[in-house]
Amino acid sequence: MIRAILTLPKIQAKNEKEVVDYVSRTLGIITNQFAMTGKSIKMQAQLEMDLNRQKIALELLTLKSKSQNKSLEEVLERFSQNKVLSLCNQTTSLESQTQRFHYNQKDVLNQWLEVESSQLNKTYKNKKYYFYNTFFPAQNITLSMACTRQELNKGHGPFEKSLKAHIHTKLLEDSTLPSTQTALFWVNNRMKSQMDEPLYMQNEQRRKERYTVSLLSNVRNIPTGNLSLQNILNAKQNEPIEHEIEGRRVLTWIINLSNNAKGQYFFLAHTIDKKEIQQRNNAGLSFLLTETLIAIGLSFLIILFLFKKAFTKVDTITKTALLVNQGSKNIRSHVKGEDDIGILGQAFDSMLDRFENSIQTLDKKVEEKTKEISKSLKEKEILLKEIHHRVKNNLALTIGLLELQEEEVQDSKTKKVLIEIQERIFTMELLHRKLYESSNINDIPFKEYVIDLVQAIARTYDMNKEVKVDIVMNALQMNIEKAMPFGLVLNELVTNAFKYAFKENPSPTLLISICEENEQLIMTIHDNGKGLQKSFEEIQNNTLGLKLMSTIVRHQLFGKIVYEYDKGAKFTITGEFQNA
Repeated sequence: MIRAILTLPKIQAKNEKEVVDYVSRTLGIITNQFAMTGKSIKMQAQLEMDLNRQKIALELLTLKSKSQNKSLEEVLERFSQNKVLSLCNQTTSLESQTQRFHYNQKDVLNQWLEVESSQLNKTYKNKKYYFYNTFFPAQNITLSMACTRQELNKGHGPFEKSLKAHIHTKLLEDSTLPSTQTALFWVNNRMKSQMDEPLYMQNEQRRKERYTVSLLSNVRNIPTGNLSLQNILNAKQNEPIEHEIEGRRVLTWIINLSNNAKGQYFFLAHTIDKKEIQQRNNAGLSFLLTETLIAIGLSFLIILFLFKKAFTKVDTITKTALLVNQGSKNIRSHVKGEDDIGILGQAFDSMLDRFENSIQTLDKKVEEKTKEISKSLKEKEILLKEIHHRVKNNLALTIGLLELQEEEVQDSKTKKVLIEIQERIFTMELLHRKLYESSNINDIPFKEYVIDLVQAIARTYDMNKEVKVDIVMNALQMNIEKAMPFGLVLNELVTNAFKYAFKENPSPTLLISICEENEQLIMTIHDNGKGLQKSFEEIQNNTLGLKLMSTIVRHQLFGKIVYEYDKGAKFTITGEFQNA
């Protein structure tokens, strides 16, 4: 009896050490479980975000394709009432931009733009915004979407809570230790300046400035008592820290789950009341030593068996997740069972089934919409070609009527005016002819157009081919909105050169240089004639041709005309241009 009493403190100390070792080993296993949980959460988040972004892009594409003949008000109403597009914030190019859209780049169209803001999320990382802009040409408006990670990942909260119920709570809770508290929490990097102060904070607002508790925790606040951030960082993973919480002596295990490469703090804190451990040990002292040893041995074998079984299932789920991450879609883990890992495996396979079905449905819808859009574009292309053909024919008919009228007119001034009108109409007729002949109905080969235009002018004013004409330019594709004003200006300058520059000139030459530089088209017409008698600014309003040219350059090309005498008249025209 005396011997038993003398050995009682040793048995109590041994039992307490066994509880500590047991919890330490269990937490070692739990660390791997949380690593797998983190992968599951990230995978679920990425899959749901990708699916929602694809849905949003498809809805905008569908809205755009159905809005060709709709009014602006109808388009905006459909945009605001669309159920899929209501997941995120919306705006248009007509509205003033909110703070969230301050980070948007509206010129990036039809693709998702990921922008990192200066704001911090609950894990103290820079908050990210996802923007998607679509331009509606029929309404001349840009519709923009701005999404956060939470808005694109609505299923994150329920998924995380289900993992907590099946993985975290059942593995960590012990019915014989009812006061057990477990918290996963992020610590703000700014706490580095307060390393020696107690980390725990009762006030909720001030607490958010220090740390954030994860939903996987079974408490709302961290069970660290008077421990400082320095104490937490110095804690050994397999050894608890003994300290006080509200007058109670407790043991707290700290596991650092941080990814040090990212410079963030993420911890798991597991706290047990030391008094409860002692009460548990006292209750077990009534059993015989042999029975205790047998129980411990059986417990160890059971834990080893369960660990081996759980590890096999976890390894299978992890390998399946890696294969899915590499692009495999029709692979499943086939992990089943009534335990937590089996339930997780079934939930993971079910999620993959829904994801694969959603992808197939989305691919089918995209294919159908693409066919519809391609058919519509082909019909519009045929219609535009017919329009350009008819415009060309009408302009050619107009030129023919003017030629007939010219033959009947006797007054030289009237004839001159009719010829100038014919030349300008020919400039426009040639543009529509090039568009009709081009395989691309939106743009014309501008170099070919310039050569044909200059040759037509030369046939009119230089029938003996005495003027040497050099054209220096690279191949350019230009839409009719820019080609028309550039062509009219070129027609005026080249015509004037042939008419006035080469009188009494034995070797007339004309150099035409056209180049693109910084979204500007620079066109230079340089002859070796006698030049202007006065400055260009003095005479630009004296004739209709020069006045027309100045107006076109200023108001349509948003550029300028520079004249200088360099062994002949040299005109340099600069205007806005964006290469197709």
